[in-house]
Order: sequence, then structure tokens, then C-alpha cells
Amino acid sequence: MNQWKPVKEKDRYGIAIHNFHQDALYRIKLMVGDAVHILEENGDWFFGYSTKNRAVRGIFPKSYIHVKECIVDKTGPVEVITLKQPHVVQELTSVLREWGHIWKHLYIVHSEHFETIEHRICELIRYRSKILSGTLPVDELKEIKQLVTSKIDMGNKLLDLDMVVRDDQGNILNPDIASTIQLYWQHELATERIRKATSGPMKKVQKTVTQYSHIFFVSVRNFVCKMNEDAELLMTLYDAKEGRAVTENYVVRWSKEGLARDIDQLHNLRVLFTDLGSRDLHREKVYLVCYVVRVGAMEVRDPDHRRNSHVPKKAHAEGMRRPFGVAAMDVTLYISGKIEGNEEEHHFIPFLQCCDRDNLDGTLRRILTVKELTHKEHKGQGLWTSLKLLHGDLKQVREENPHLVLGNVTIARKMGFPEVILPGDVRNDLYLTLVSGEFSKGNKSTDKNVEVTVRVCNEKGQSIPGVITLGGGVEMINEYRSVIYYHEDKPRWFEIFKVAVPIEEFKGSHLKFTFKHRSSNETKDKTEKPFAMSYVKLMQENGTTLRDVQHELLVYKIDHKKFEDSDLGYLNLPSTREELTEGQKPQHGGISLSSKDSFTIHTNVCSTKLTQNVDLLGLLNWVSHPEGLKDSLAALMKVDGEEVVKFLQDVLDALFNILMQNSDSDLYDNMVFECLLCIIGLVSDRKYQHFQPVLDLYIKESFSATLAYNKLIVVLKYHIDNANSTDSQDKDMLLKTMKSLQYCVRFIVRSRQLFSELNEGKGQQQFEISLKQLLQSITGMMCYNTDSTLLVQGACLKYLPFTIPDILTVFSATELSGLLTELINKVPPNRLMKQKMMTVNDIVHSKLFLYSDCRAILLPVITAHIKELLESREEGRGGVEFRNKTKSVAKVAKVLGESKHNLNSHRGHTEEVELCVKILSDIMELLFRSDIGPTVADIKDIMLTVLRTVIQTTISMDRESPLVGRLVAVMIAIFRQMTGHHFEVYIDHFITITDLLDFLMEILLVFKDLVSKPVYPKDWCEMIMLQNSVILKSLRFFSHTIRDYFFQPFEHQAWNNFFHCAIAFLTQPALQLDVFSQNKRARIIGRYKDMRRETGFEIRSMWFNLGQYKIQFVPGLVGPFLEMTLIPETELRRATIPIFFDMMQCEFYSSRVTSESFGDTKRNTSNIKAHFSEFENEMIAKLDILVEGGRGDEHYKELFGEIMLDRCENHSTMKDQGIKFVKTVTRLMERLLEYRFIITDENKENRMSCTVNLLDFYSEINRKEMYIRYVNKLCDLHLECDNYTEAAYTLKLHSKLLNWSDAPLPPLLKSHKYLKCQTHRDLKEALYYDIINYFDKGKMWECALAVCKELVTQCEEEIFDYIQLSSLLKRMSQFYDSIMKQIRPEPEYFRVAYYGRGFPAFLQNKVFIYRGKEYERLSDFSSRTLNQLPNAELMNKLTPPGDDIMESPHQYVQINKVEPLMDDRKQRLSGKPISDQILRYHRVNDVQKFRFSRPFHRKDPLRLSGGDGDNEFASLWLERTVLVTSYPLPGILRWFPVTSTDTYQVSPLRNAIETMEVTNKALRDLIIAHRSDATLQLNPLSLKINGIVDAAVMGGVTNYEKAFFTPEYVEVHPEDAALITKLQDLIASQIPLLDLCIQIHRQRAPPSLGPFQQRLEECFAEMQNHVESKYGKKTCDLKLESAHSVTMRRQFSTSNSHADNRLSEASLTSSEGSRSRVSSLTRSQVTTLKNFATTFNFSNINSSNTLGRATVSHYGNSPSKQHSIGSPLVSSRSQSMFSKTSSSPSLKGTSKRDKSSKESKRRLSRKNDRESSSSIQSSTSTSQWYTTPEQELSPPIFTSVATTPVFELRQELTPKRPLRSEVERERRMSRPSSGQFQASSRFNTTSVLNARFNGSSTTPCNNRDSIGTTDSTASEEDMIPPPLPQKARDADYCNLPDETDSLVSDSLRPPTTPRVRNKPPPPEPVEKEPPPTPPPKNPGLKPPFC
Repeated sequence: MNQWKPVKEKDRYGIAIHNFHQDALYRIKLMVGDAVHILEENGDWFFGYSTKNRAVRGIFPKSYIHVKECIVDKTGPVEVITLKQPHVVQELTSVLREWGHIWKHLYIVHSEHFETIEHRICELIRYRSKILSGTLPVDELKEIKQLVTSKIDMGNKLLDLDMVVRDDQGNILNPDIASTIQLYWQHELATERIRKATSGPMKKVQKTVTQYSHIFFVSVRNFVCKMNEDAELLMTLYDAKEGRAVTENYVVRWSKEGLARDIDQLHNLRVLFTDLGSRDLHREKVYLVCYVVRVGAMEVRDPDHRRNSHVPKKAHAEGMRRPFGVAAMDVTLYISGKIEGNEEEHHFIPFLQCCDRDNLDGTLRRILTVKELTHKEHKGQGLWTSLKLLHGDLKQVREENPHLVLGNVTIARKMGFPEVILPGDVRNDLYLTLVSGEFSKGNKSTDKNVEVTVRVCNEKGQSIPGVITLGGGVEMINEYRSVIYYHEDKPRWFEIFKVAVPIEEFKGSHLKFTFKHRSSNETKDKTEKPFAMSYVKLMQENGTTLRDVQHELLVYKIDHKKFEDSDLGYLNLPSTREELTEGQKPQHGGISLSSKDSFTIHTNVCSTKLTQNVDLLGLLNWVSHPEGLKDSLAALMKVDGEEVVKFLQDVLDALFNILMQNSDSDLYDNMVFECLLCIIGLVSDRKYQHFQPVLDLYIKESFSATLAYNKLIVVLKYHIDNANSTDSQDKDMLLKTMKSLQYCVRFIVRSRQLFSELNEGKGQQQFEISLKQLLQSITGMMCYNTDSTLLVQGACLKYLPFTIPDILTVFSATELSGLLTELINKVPPNRLMKQKMMTVNDIVHSKLFLYSDCRAILLPVITAHIKELLESREEGRGGVEFRNKTKSVAKVAKVLGESKHNLNSHRGHTEEVELCVKILSDIMELLFRSDIGPTVADIKDIMLTVLRTVIQTTISMDRESPLVGRLVAVMIAIFRQMTGHHFEVYIDHFITITDLLDFLMEILLVFKDLVSKPVYPKDWCEMIMLQNSVILKSLRFFSHTIRDYFFQPFEHQAWNNFFHCAIAFLTQPALQLDVFSQNKRARIIGRYKDMRRETGFEIRSMWFNLGQYKIQFVPGLVGPFLEMTLIPETELRRATIPIFFDMMQCEFYSSRVTSESFGDTKRNTSNIKAHFSEFENEMIAKLDILVEGGRGDEHYKELFGEIMLDRCENHSTMKDQGIKFVKTVTRLMERLLEYRFIITDENKENRMSCTVNLLDFYSEINRKEMYIRYVNKLCDLHLECDNYTEAAYTLKLHSKLLNWSDAPLPPLLKSHKYLKCQTHRDLKEALYYDIINYFDKGKMWECALAVCKELVTQCEEEIFDYIQLSSLLKRMSQFYDSIMKQIRPEPEYFRVAYYGRGFPAFLQNKVFIYRGKEYERLSDFSSRTLNQLPNAELMNKLTPPGDDIMESPHQYVQINKVEPLMDDRKQRLSGKPISDQILRYHRVNDVQKFRFSRPFHRKDPLRLSGGDGDNEFASLWLERTVLVTSYPLPGILRWFPVTSTDTYQVSPLRNAIETMEVTNKALRDLIIAHRSDATLQLNPLSLKINGIVDAAVMGGVTNYEKAFFTPEYVEVHPEDAALITKLQDLIASQIPLLDLCIQIHRQRAPPSLGPFQQRLEECFAEMQNHVESKYGKKTCDLKLESAHSVTMRRQFSTSNSHADNRLSEASLTSSEGSRSRVSSLTRSQVTTLKNFATTFNFSNINSSNTLGRATVSHYGNSPSKQHSIGSPLVSSRSQSMFSKTSSSPSLKGTSKRDKSSKESKRRLSRKNDRESSSSIQSSTSTSQWYTTPEQELSPPIFTSVATTPVFELRQELTPKRPLRSEVERERRMSRPSSGQFQASSRFNTTSVLNARFNGSSTTPCNNRDSIGTTDSTASEEDMIPPPLPQKARDADYCNLPDETDSLVSDSLRPPTTPRVRNKPPPPEPVEKEPPPTPPPKNPGLKPPFC
């Protein structure tokens, strides 16, 4: 066999590709998809472990594993193996695994989030696949990464998982390398991000950087149009509201073949409309307009298909530009960003062709007026484009969208300036619009076809080439030709093109327009010459450019005979209508003014070099006019800001030139400085703040005034030194100066740098002196305390920090730091506090703070100010009055709308406190960096100055304050960055021990508070864990401090606080790793280890260091230490449990004399306590609370017992007490764990059982307060379940602890429910009244009376309270009344046996008797019980189970009905004429014995003949079992365990006697009921009589005669002679009863039942003759005429028959009613029955008699002495046809009973085969009316042609209890049948029909073990097994058994999932020999990552 060898590191990660389940040695089980870590390999096998269970290592085949490349990280405490994948993929994988488990759980609990998470998981899987594909472009990958992280964060929030903290790139933040403050802020940002994402629809998060430039990207995909000539497509953005184009045109030349003319541009027609500002994005209506201009002949000609299409007719040398049409689309939503464009989405822009004589502009307006062009209008012609708005300038867009912008992309600029003009952006464009013209016909007969040609000419008249362009996308041209409109004398062009003349040629240039008629005749056209011309100069006389307005140009006619092209005389003629004087008719050499013609243009100049402002021009040209300089400088400050910023660079150059070149410094220096301030102020203004980068760039690259610094420093210092001036102008100037200080200093510094570079550092010293003086002047200015300087000082504080970076380039950092600290200190106290702290904040963020020597100067001053401010504010916020004041002020401000500023003045200076916290945060974050030099001294400064202040501020701050989280983060940061040295220094700096103690008290309280009431949300896992690691580090240091300083002398409080703080830390939820997911647990252990263990060891160490002072902490620390030891961490438990033994010893050896110390008892042992009762009491009390709260487990119980027993057994003195104590605690834990296991269970019965177990235990150990606690819990549980009787019995337990005295209540007996009761009597009385109320609600009036009697005795004989006595007696009267008049349902009792170890310990292999609820039948009880035991299997036999079942890990249940047996004391009541109401109570209450019977057949061995072979009655025996419970029922529970059982047999003869007795009793009850109430339904009586007489005639009595009355039987059984006589008497006694019944039936039967009545009388006559002839004639004490007996029995005749009358009941309402029904029906009898069926109301027959169902009915027994033979009765399984009838008989005649209770309505509907015919309810149905399907109500066998009459229901069937829930029904239906209620195979349809038609009993089943043969009252519903789940039914996945757990046969198990054709598994290694044994543990390997 090969040796095991380690695998390569990169191959240590694998995925299982198939399930691997082998039960052989060393194998580990794998599911497909499981991740495995591979350690070693050997042949075909790997050795390793699954990541699901890292503790179990084993082997698995290589063929089942797909190995993936991985990375092994060995840097941490444990080895971490991760796949070699991008971080985002690793996170996705981890998240999907975690969500997958949770998602399955969501399904089980029916969570509303199930589908949401499923959708999210699918999304993440798709994104993961995309990322892994490696095909995504960089920008799309970045976008998907952001999207994925966002979805993960939102999903985590939804699932209540921990928040994932990320950096700005979306990567998970590592807390080890992130500062505390950064971690805190990232949590805040993540919280806000998730809140926004979850609160509303997902919107794309816009970048926080403000974009001043935007670009609209358009890609032309296709142009579909029917054309025969080439075309030009001119696209532009058009503002519909203003009616003008916004951008230049983008020009595409389109060929008639349907492609772009430029083949290089094919599929690459893209344009960027640039320079769009925020105003453009907010335009109301923006259209993308495409003008289509046809280029070719004047008229469109159809192509001649007869000729070759490739040889077109020769066109003009230069095609004419003719209007063709317009396409337009509204793009407002795309421009505004409301709809996000997509480059992949194609938009169709419909095209509208120009009509005759319609211009392009008119066509566009037509489009704009209609909402949408129809297909009829555009005919499918149009432009296909893609659109997208991009943010940023061209450079940014190219970087961010390379796939869109790279390559040959056309630029079309806005016709105007962008919002920001950068210095390099030199532009000199003139946009010319040909608006319109008006031309006379001249010598033409028709209007001209006018074409305008535009050229740019210089002052010499020469045309400047290549300065005109149609727009982007085409080359520059020499001249522009307009579109020609056919025969149009007033053309409206609205054509725009760009003229870009070089700046040097602009001044002398002019635009020349010539107008020419274009003929459609080519020959004529060639001869045409321009008929007129116009011109306009580009520069005006004053040097400004042409204004941006509409110009009406003069049109000059050309006389070609006189005109010469080279003649420039026209330049002297007026060019515009404005220049023309009235009456003037200018002309020159061949050109003359045409007054009728006109021509209009519009110009728009976009130039960064040319201005239209005269004042600005004057300043820029100051050298030419120096005399006007003063005016120009003054005028500059009034020029419009827009014009100034446009020419910012030129203006600044001019100003600095003036500054440098003018000698008159006094005048111009100040004026230039003022102008400079004006420009800086302008750029600082919000309107123009986007020009600040321009100014910055100018200073950096264009500024060149090398000597300016001297003059600027002088001017600045002058103004600052005059700060206290009273001149308002000076004040304004100084304020402006302060606001512009940053740029002033920047100019000074840059000027000095330029000078230094030029002169090699000359004059540096002088410059530094000047600058220092300037800074000192500023510092000096801060001393003023006047109102006039307040604003200036504030501005100085605000703007001075911005100068630091520039000053540092030319000045010493340490000197500057010193000056700044001086400045801060010089600000007067309480003046400009907020602004001063803002300045401090800015200084902290400056470069100064990066230098350690600067920090050494600045930090002490800054921290001192922070400390002072925090302490002063906290003092101001301390009082209650202040808090109330702030609340009221805030309210008033809210109502009155007071401004925020005013409100803040009352807010306790939170803004300043907030600033302090921010400054500290920023300092701590900065000091965390590794690139700022040594920080030890800085941390020390902060620690010594502000740490205590921060702690105290944290204590006093309201937890709701938004600052508290930040402040705690600061505190954590300080402690985190403190080293051991720092802790020592800090401890040593306290002057006195008291100060040190105060600090320790404070910090321990703060730490305890932080872990007990966390400041941070629970999903801030990283922040909480970091906080915990810092607290643990600090506690370690403080524990040493406490040992060193507070042991001698001993300081109890310090030690106590430490223990409580450490235990609170240890037990906080955030550290309980066992409840976390595997991922989270591994992550925390990998980073922080298990902090609980380390804390536990620290606590243990501290405890054993206490020495003689331990006794001071017993029993005080028992609870906290117990809490610590209960943490499920084995090592921690082993280390800390011995502390308890130490505590026991401490108390044991402590002195009884309080003055003595621990040491004294060592010297004098006579005074020792010698017990540890305090410890024991505390232990038990705390254990109860903690275990119930969820702490502790079985392992703890065993470990505690093991460790403590070991210690106790080895201790000589404490051995016996100790062992007893340990056993007590172990037993208590056992019961508490049981209780806790059950307490969350839905099954409240189990909870009650456990509660009683604990009650018994606490009673046994005499812990009254705990006993009472659980009495109250048990009572509450009963009340929740409406078990009022049991609640009353439970409260009785409490009352028994009290006596009738006025002694005060000891604390142990007090109850939290009766807080006002102070004496025994008070509490006992209060309890008694509650007990009475509960007994009343439970209808146990007899019990209530007993309690009342005790109270009556007290009132009458002890306290003589007759008023109370009176009310009690009235109450008792009501109870007596209720006993006699109200209907009480008799509860049924059930035996339940729990077998198997799968049950809780208190149920395992035990038998219980349960008291059923009102009207609860066996079927209902079984359903309820099984629903509470979803994993239990119902046993279908009553045979005692073997060890295989009792010891199995599963759950098995036996359920059957039992009958209560009255005890001997109550039996004496039966012989007296006592009301049945009273008797019935005693039969079913206060019973402790119960019985059930099972019939079986056994032939009589003494009878040789086969006489009993054909007669089942002769061989039908009963096996009867009597059960005794531990307590009588009802009691404190609805059930009690069985303590003993006794089984005996009942002979067939005794069985027959019992049967007859019950039948006769039932007949008597029916007679009495019908005499009492003439309105009763006749159906039960009819059925009862028919069941007896019809069966008797045909063999009922005969069967008894054959079985028992034969000489042979008497001979064999002479001892039964008396019994035989008794049976004969009973048969004879039945005749007079039957006679009365038939008489009543005759009187009440309607005519329709005449044949049936006749049949009854015939059968009865025959039976009477037979019986009387054989057994004599008997008489009956009941008479029809007598009303006396009716009166006597009236009160109770309507009630339910008692449980022991079950046999006689059965003869009325179920098949087993009479044992005499054995012969078959004749054909005539069947006919009679059919006739009866047509008239009988079958709708009232209960569903339980439906076809194909069998029922098991049960015998009761009469408890009365007259009828009972003392042996139990037998049951039969036959059933009469009409054995069950409907509920709801009329009660009109019984008004008393009617009104007694509304509940009787529903109770009437529940009496079926259980109830006797003697009561009104005797006819009730078996199952609940509302659970029966309608189709089952009428059995199909009785269908008849005759219509069934409809009977009116006389009573509502409204049950009070709710319908059985759907869930319960589902669970019943989905339960695999165990066959308990399944009838035997003999109960098939045929046998049931035979039973019903023939009246004969079916042969009873011979199976002795069948539950079906018991005498419990099972309805037919009970007999039918629960239906198997249908396929359509939702699968109950909660209850799916494991393969090994299910004992249900496959035939009964419902299919849970469809069959799936599984992929065949990979081949396993062929095992010629056993697989290799796994390698031994390798000590060299790192422990697994778990």
C-alpha cells in the first residue's frame, strides 16, 4: 500500500461532484457541492475534512472531488484556505452558502421573505457567473461589483445578518488595518446606504463630485428613407420652448444607396454634444432634431428603370442643397437623467418629408405641434439612434467610458460657453444663423430660387479659406451655400453654421453674402451670376466684437457691367439697417442699395479672447491708454461677473502688470489689490465657484509676477493692522481681505517661488521676516474683544487654515505651528468658540499634523481646549432643570418656527461638543497611520489630557444622542492605541489612590454598560468585536492594577466591579460563538480567538488571588459566576466550575460570629459555620432563572456533577453535605433542562408535566418561594388552555401552605399576583375566591361549594363578616341551582402510552390517563395528541411492546378510551333515589380507577357439543384491564401517570347480563324522556325499538337461549344457575318496557310511518308471546298516565347519560346496542324499511354511517348496584342500519333546559353512540357536523324516487369552539397511517351492509391485540385511517423522516418528491484490498480553520 503524502498547497481545495455515503470505517459523508480541504493523498483516496464539519477528518475517493486552485494563508492564528478567485467572487460564494441555509429555513417557517431571498440568490448566482466568465469590460465589471455588493448588503439587512463594512472600492474592510474611527464611519455610511436602498426604489447613486460639464452621446445606427440622391443629415439639440438650436450640427453625408458616404464611418457614426451645463439639463423641452438636405438637382426625378441604374443622368458639377424633411425626437427625459440611456437600445425617430413650398423650420414646427407622427405620415421612414447622457468633461468621459468614446468620435460643441472655461480652452467661434430674406422678382416672371453664398473676407477683400464648417463630422470649407427654396421670394432658412476665424485675422475680417438665382435648367444655371450682395464687419469701431443679436443687413443689387470683384468700395457703405440714415441711397461702382430687398442674420460669438464689453476692453488695453487706468480699474469692479470670469486669465495678467509697472504705488497698489479682492470674491461666489479650478490653474501655470509678493504683503499687513479702525469702508475692505486670504497668500507664495527660482533664493530671510510679521499681525488682531472686529476675526479663523499648505512651501512648519497655537490661545474666552474649534479642526486636517514635531507643539493646546470645552458643556448640561429647559425651548422653537441658529443657543452647545468629538476622531484616525512618524508621545498627550474627560462625557451623554457612538469610538480608539507603557504611565499619573479608584470605578462601569446595553446596532459585528477586543485588553491591564493597588488595604468595590464587569463582558450576546453561523464563527475566531475563554481565565486568576477576602463575595458572586460557567465552552467550564467548590469551602469555614474574619476560624475551629446554606440557596435560585432563560445543557450537568463530586468526595469534612448538594443540583438541572426543552414547545401539556416535576422537586427540598413560582406558572398555563378546573386545583396547592391566621406573610410565601395581601388570611381568602371562580368556569360546582363552605365557616365563626357570608351563600345557591339545571358534558378518559427513547425523559415508556376536553371523542383526542407529536408513530395493537420498541430512539404511541370507575364511597349513592345530575358528576369526577375491555372468542372446553360453534355469544369473552393513577382526576393536571394495572376476564354469560341491563336502562331513559317532553324527535325511539324487536324476532333472544339456557350449559356450569335466572328475568323485564315504547311510538308517529309501526307491533307481539311463554310476565313501575315520576326525573332526564350506561346507549345510537339482533331480514321487511327510508329524514343521519365505513362501538357498564354484576361488559362491532341519527332535537317543551346555557346548542351536536336515549342529547351524531362533507350526509343506498321531506331545524348548530384549523387537518392528512383506526379486513362494505340490513352482528375480530375491539367509544371517523396525502397537497417538509427513522411501510408513505433520474455516481476506487488507514495526527500541521 502506498504511503500518505501531503498534497500541493494549491491543490488543497476541492468540491464534491457527487454524494458520497459509505458507512465503512474512516469515511466521511459528502453531499454534492460540499467544499473539502484536502490534506494528504494516497492512491485513489484523499484525506481531509468537509468545511461543514471541520472536526471530523476522514478519507474520500478522488473521483468524487473536483480540485480547484487555492491560496493558503498562514499569517493568522489558524490556517485559512481560500480559492484563487477575485475577492468579490469569494464573498459571493460565502454569501450564497450562508443564504442558502437560511433560505431553506425560511421555507420551513413560511416566511414572507422566502421568494425575495430566492430571487436575490438567483441574481447573485448570475452575477457570479458573469464575473467568472472573464468577458466583462473594466467599467462594466466595476459597475457589477458595486451592484453585487449593494444587493449583498440589502439581503443581509433583510435576513438580519451582520453588516458587511467596505471601503470606497467595495472591498471588505479589514479591521486589523483600519482605524477604529474609519471602521465606525464606514459602518455609518453602510447603514445610511442600506437605509436608502431599502426605503425606496433602487436609483442609481449619483457621484458626490459635482459635475459642471455633461455630454450627450448619440450614435446613428441607420437612416431609412426612399431617396434617389445623396443627402446631408444635420443633427442638433433643439430647445423647443426657446425655438432655437442649442448645439452645433453633427453632419452625416448619406448616399442614395442607404449608407454613409464615408465608408470609414460605417457603423461608427457617433457624436458627443459637449459643454452642456446644469441649466441645459433642466431645459423644459429638448429635441434631437435631424434636418435632411437633399444634394442634387432642383427637382426630384424618379429613376428611369428602363435604363441602367448605374449610369445616372449627369448632375450639376456642384449639387444644389434642397430641403427634404425633418426627423425629431423628444429627449428631455434622457437629457435630464430621469431615463437612463443605453448604448445598446435603438430608438426610432420618425421622418417627415417637407411639403411643397415648406421650409425645414416649418416642417420641424409641424412635428413639434403633433404629439406623435402616425405611420401614415412617416411611412416607416426615419432615423435609428442610440442615446446616453455622460457626466464630466471630455477627458473624464474618455476615461470612464472608453468603449463609447475611444476611436473616431465626432465632437459637436454647445453654441455658447460651458459653465467652466478652463485656461487652456482657447476658443474663437462665431455661429452665424441665416434667418430669412425678402427678394423682388426683378426681371423674372416667377419668384427666384435664391441661394445664399457666404464667405469670410479679410480687409483686402480676399476670401479666407477653410474657416467655415457646417458642423462636426465634416471638413472645413471655404464658402457656405444655403438651401434653395423653389420659387420663394421670402425664404426662411434658419440655417446655422460656424465661422472660426483665427484671432489675428478676426479684427479686419468681414462676412460677405452673395445672392444667386439657381435655375432648374442646367444650361441656364451655368450662366447665372449673383444678383445682389450684403456684408457685415466682425469688429465694431470701438474694438468690441459683433453683438449677439439679430442683424438686418442691407441688400445691394449688383450691376455686373459695372461691378468688379476686386473693388472694396462696398466696405465704406453702411452694412446694416441701423447704420443707414433716412433718405440715404448708398451706391458704389456697380452696386446700389435695393430698398425692397432685405436679409436677416443672427450672430453668436463664443470667444475667450474677444469681448463685447467696453470697460473690460479698456482694462485689457491699458498700456495703449494709461491715462484712463484709474477709471478702468474702477469700472472693472462694476463689469458683469460672467464677462470677467470668461476673461479671467487676461484680466489677472493685466492687473499684475499694472501692479509691477506702476511707480505710483500708493494709488494703484490699493486699487489693484481691491480689484484682485473683487475677482477672488467673484470666483468664491457660489455662482462662479466652478471657476476656482481656473484660478488655481492660473496661479500654478500662468502667473508670472515675480515681485508682486512684496507689494501684496505690505498692502495686506496695512489692512490687518488697521483692524480696529472705525471707518466702515476699511472694515468692509478688511473683511473682504480675510475672505480672500487664501488666494492672497497663494499669490504671495507663488510670486516668491518664481522670484526665488529666478534669483536662486535671494532675499529669503527678509521674506520670512515679512511673512512672520504678517502672521503676527493676524495673531495680534485676534486679541480684540470689540463687536466691530467680531466678523473679521471670525473670517480670519475660518480662512486662515486654508493658507497653511501654501505657507509651508516657503516657511518653517514648527514656527507656523507655534504662531497658530498662539493665535488659538489669544482668542478671548467664550468668544467665537465654534469658529475657533472649526479652525482647530482645519489645522488637524492640514499638513502640519503629519509632522511629529509640529504635533508636539499643537496637540497639547488642542487637547487642552477640547477638555475645557467638553467639561464646561457637561457642567452646563448636568441639571434636570437644564434638560427640562432644553425640551421646552425646543418645543417652543418648533411651534414658533424659530431659526436654527437661535435654537442652538439653547441646546447645550451640542455643536461645539460635536466639533470636539470630530476633532478627536480625526486626530485618532490620523495617529493610526503608519506614515506620520512616531506617535507614542501624541497618544500620551491625548491620554493624559482628554481620556478621563471622554469617559465622563460618555457616562453623562444620553444614549439617544447621535454623538454617543462617535464618542465611544474615540474612547475605544484611545485604548486601542495605548501600549502597556501608556497604561503604566496613566495609572502612575494619579496623585492619590482615591483618584485611581474613582477612575477604575468609572471605566469598569462604562465597559459594563457598553456590553450590557450596546451603543452600536447588533448587526455592526466588526465594530462590536473591535470594541470587545479593546475592552479585553484594557481589563487585563486593570486586573493587575487592582491586584497591585487594592489588595492591601482591601477595596471590596474595586474587586466587585471588576468581577461584574468581566462577567457581563463574557456573557454578552456578541461573544456567544455557539449561536453564530459557521462562517461567522470561523471569521471571529480567526481574528480575535474566543475572547470568553481568555476573560474566564482572567476572572479565575483574580478569584484565587482574593485569598482571605473571598467570603465577602459569597453568595454575591454565585449568580454571575454561574452565568459564566454555563457558557458552552468546555475549557472555560473546566477552569471555572471549581470556583464553586472554593465558595462552598469559604462559607463552610467562615465564622458564625460576624466580627470574626476568615483567618480567625482557622485558629479557632469551634466557631465555623460548618454549612454553606447561603451558597446553596443562591445557587438553586440562580440556576432556576438562568437555565430557564436558555443557559446550560446536558454536558454542563454532567461536567458539574463530575468535577464537584470529585472535589467533595476527596474532602474529609464537607463530604456528606457536598455530595448531597451536588446531587440536588444535578437533579434540579435535569428537571430544569426538561422544562426548558419543553417550554418553547407548542405542546402545553408537556410544559405542564415539566412544571409539575419541578413543583414536586421544590416541594421535596422545601423551597417554598420556588414552589410558589412554579404553582403560578402552572396556573397560567392552565388558564391559557381554558383548563379552569385544573387551574383551581393548582391554586389550592398554594393555599395549603397558608393558614387562617392574621400572621404577616413571610417573603417566601408571597405571590407576585397578590401583592396587596400582607397576611396569611388575606392571601388565603384571595386565593379561595379565585379558586371558586375557576371551579365555576370549569362547571365543577361541587368543588366550588366545598371551598365556599370553608369560607362560610370563617365568616360565621371566626371573622363574623355577615355581608361576605351573605354573598357567599347566594353564590352557593347559584351553584346548587347550576348543578341541577345546567347541562354538563361528561368528559371522556383516554389511556396514552409513550414508548421509545425519542420522547422527553418524563414521558419515556410511561402510561398516562388523560381527561378529555368537553365533547372530545377518541378521534378528536387522537388527532390532537398526534398533532402535538409530529414524529410519533401510532401503534395499532395494545400488546405491551418489547425492548426493541421501548429502547429505540423513535417515538411510539398507544391511545385508547377508558371508563372511569367510581370508588366504593361513591358507589353507595347508586342505590338511592338521587337525581341523575348529581350521580353523573360523581361517576366521572374524583376518580382514580379506570378500565377498558377487549372482546375475544374462546370455546368452552367443558361443552363437548358444537352448540356454541354457531353462536358467537357463547364464546365471546372480555379481557378487562383496570388502571390506577397516581392522583385522582381532575387534579392539577388533565392527566396523571398510571401507577398500577390489573387485568381479568369476563365470561360470556356475565357479558350478556351486562348487555341486557344496559339495554333495559336505555329503554327506561327513553320512556322517561318522551313522557317529559312531547316535542322530542321520534327517530331515536324508532331506531331503538326496531333494533330490539326486529332482531329479537329473528333470533336475538334465541341466541341467548341457545347459548346459555340449554340443559347442557346448566349441566356443565351449575355455578351459573343464579346468573342464568338473572338473565331470564332481564329478558322478561324488557317486554313491558318495549310495550310502553311502542305505545309512545304509536301516539307520536305520523301517518307516513304507519307501515313501519305495523311492522314493529307484529314483531313485538311475536317476541312478547315467545318471552312470556318461557319466562313469565313482568310488570313495569313506569306508566304513561303517571306524571309524578316525570316531574321527579325531569331535571336530569335531559342530561347526558353517564359513562356506565354505554351499553344501553349503544342500542339506541350504535350498532352494538342489542346482542339479540342476530337473524336476517326477510324480503318483506326490507321493503318495509325502504318505504320507511323514503319518509325518514336521512339528512339528519350522521356522516359516520356512510357507505364503506365501519365503526367500532363500545360497551359501557352500569355502575348501579341493581344492574351491575361487578364484572365488565363486552362490546360488539355490528351496527344497525339506523344506528345513528342527527343532532339538534327540538327543545321547545323544555324552556328551563333551553335557557340554561347557550353552550348546550353545540354540545347537543356532539352526543353520538356515546350517549343514552334517556337524554335529549341521546340522538346526537358521532362526528362534528361542521367537519363532515355534504355528500356523506345521505347514504347512496337509500336513494329513492320519492322526494325526501325537508325538516326544519329547530335549534342552531353553532359550536363555540373554532373549526379545526387547516394546519391540523393538513398534519392529520399528511401523517402516515399506522392503522390504529383502520377496520379489520372483515369490516368491508358488504359486511357493513349486511350488518345494517340484516341486523345481525358481524363476527367480531379474533385479534386480541386489536385496539379496534376495545370498549372505547370510537366513531366511524375514528375507524377510517387518515387519508394519504394527495400529490396536489403541499408537502409537509417539516415532518419528513430520515430514511433510518421511518418505520412506516413504503406502501403507506406518500411520495414526497417526483422520481428524478439521477446522474450516475463517479466510479469509486476498486477495493481489492481495504482502503488506506488515515494518517496519524501531524503535530506539524496548523489546526484547521474552524
